[in-house]
Amino acid sequence: MTSLLRRPVADPDHWNRIWVLLVYPLLAALSVIAVVRATDGTHRGILIALSLLLAAWHAWFILAHQRWWERALLPMAVYFLGVVALLALLVSYDGVLRFAVVGFVPMAFVALPGRWAYPGVLVLSLLMVENGLAGLWRGEFTASGLVFVVVVTIVIGVIGGMMRVIEREAIRGNRINAELRAMAEENLALHERLVERARHAGVAAERARLARDMHDTVAQGLTGIVTQLETAEVESTLDESTRRRLEIVRQLARDNLVEVRRTVEALRPAALEDADLADALAAEVAAWRRRNDIAADFTVTGTPGFADADVAEAVLRAAQEALSNVARHAEATRVGVTLSYLGDAADEDDLVVLDVRDDGVGFVVGERPGFGLIGMRQRVEPLGGRVDVESTPGTGTAISVSLPLRGDRR
Repeated sequence: MTSLLRRPVADPDHWNRIWVLLVYPLLAALSVIAVVRATDGTHRGILIALSLLLAAWHAWFILAHQRWWERALLPMAVYFLGVVALLALLVSYDGVLRFAVVGFVPMAFVALPGRWAYPGVLVLSLLMVENGLAGLWRGEFTASGLVFVVVVTIVIGVIGGMMRVIEREAIRGNRINAELRAMAEENLALHERLVERARHAGVAAERARLARDMHDTVAQGLTGIVTQLETAEVESTLDESTRRRLEIVRQLARDNLVEVRRTVEALRPAALEDADLADALAAEVAAWRRRNDIAADFTVTGTPGFADADVAEAVLRAAQEALSNVARHAEATRVGVTLSYLGDAADEDDLVVLDVRDDGVGFVVGERPGFGLIGMRQRVEPLGGRVDVESTPGTGTAISVSLPLRGDRR
């Protein structure tokens, strides 16, 4: 089906260009014959001049102004009257050039709009009859000539009318084909988007399941082990060496419990479970402000769009890491966090941008890249995003994280 949709109906303009260019070889061949048949140099010069003028007239009106075809009546009427006049002059010098009129018959339908093509065909048919226009003007038109003109006009008019119907149907078919192709491409893109979202939802659901299982089994088991060991240490009458070993085991269990909880937190960002990205960031900034007693503002700009789960998590984690760095190193008195949605929320190429700025002590960028910034880039860049850091000593720090809303997994 796709291959059929990509195969357009025959282009009407292709045939129109053939008719337009067919004039030249026919006119050139007949002009050469007429020039050879001419009896003196004056006639030859006039024939050559008229042929060149007709060729130039055709080129200027038709080849140079294709937008006039079947649309602009006045310039096309001027063109057609000029063609008739030049052909009449050529035919008056040599009747063999009457056959050149045949090459201009299709131009009545190419150039003249609507029903005006049929009077054009009638006038050209008169040129095909010996002394046709002159005889009509003088009232000396023969019955045989009249029959010829009527038959030729009717036949060419019927053929031309049929060709115009076919042309309109071809244009309509091409338009329908183009609309079908656009719909097929849109449906394909929508299908791919739905599949991608379903995959992301499946990944998120699986990660949430793993987090629940780890919390309910491993974490709870380690908690029980730690509790039992603490009870054993309090109640046991074992020697000092055994107590020391129990303490080491308890500490190992506690450390592993901390790691398991970190893993659970990484698998399932609790802040995004019951809130969208903007609300989760607002809550994170508010909680950070209370913990650190530092002024912190949160702002959302643009039209919020739906971000993939991985993208939302990456932005939230980046904000947490940036705020953590401010609390530990910046010695700041004010922090500004901005979440910006750039573009139309329905567009696949839209970005979500997180900016975290502080007025702290700053640092020399690149001099001491910490694990936080390295981890931030490792989380953001696989999704098609980037992390930019601007800072100089004494002027604070600005961290910008930009990501496509839909992600770009490379």
